[in-house]
Amino acid sequence: MFRMRRVAVIGNGGGGKSTLARALGRHLRIPVHEVDEVQWLPSWRRAPLDEVALTLDAWAAGDAWIIDGFGPWPVIDRRMSLADTIVYIDFPFRTHVWWAAKRQVASLVRRRAWAGQSAPPSSLLLFRTLRRVHAMRSDLFELVTKDGREGRLVHLRSPREMASWLSEVTKAIAGVAD
Repeated sequence: MFRMRRVAVIGNGGGGKSTLARALGRHLRIPVHEVDEVQWLPSWRRAPLDEVALTLDAWAAGDAWIIDGFGPWPVIDRRMSLADTIVYIDFPFRTHVWWAAKRQVASLVRRRAWAGQSAPPSSLLLFRTLRRVHAMRSDLFELVTKDGREGRLVHLRSPREMASWLSEVTKAIAGVAD
């Protein structure tokens, strides 16, 4: 587990992908890249897909990385092929909706959102995206398990599983450092 050098973190919004990715990055001492920072222009306008794909493929070509998020489907597939660890956050839909709603409110209060944005996306855009990604779960699971990838898959189905897995990783890394 402590040999992780190329980690793809994927799952629906509001599931703690970015928080987990940043924690892993600190412990593993490898760069963390957030897909939302390149796929969204100011005011949550979509960036051109070809430009997004070039950036994401450049990140994935690196020796060590944690890439948090989606991007264009062909790019996700290439990234999954290169990853030595695939973390699929797959909580119940209600958990994603609740956590996303809390993040939405916190962003409005702080007047600062995620992905370099000054304000969160419209709630309509956010919840439509959550619903769309939830509807893609079977396709996404097929993508992260195809071609023998299931051996590199960490499938986290609850916040408790995520906390436990991160704790195990942290202990494994600390054990290596001793």
